[in-house]
Amino acid sequence: MCDISVFVLKNGVQEKVLENVDLIEQVAGSMRLVNIFGEERILNATMIRFDNSEKRMVFAPV
Repeated sequence: MCDISVFVLKNGVQEKVLENVDLIEQVAGSMRLVNIFGEERILNATMIRFDNSEKRMVFAPV
């Protein structure tokens, strides 16, 4: 699958937030993540890295 795992960088450590993310959109200044199972997370963060080969996206809190 081509779905992405999303992490948030906290104190230099990447913490996994959600796996199998299929949708990422900006909503009211936050990032809305939805995975293939319909699970949803809202992050008050900005994207700092996307690595397609590792299927990983990293955000930093705002």
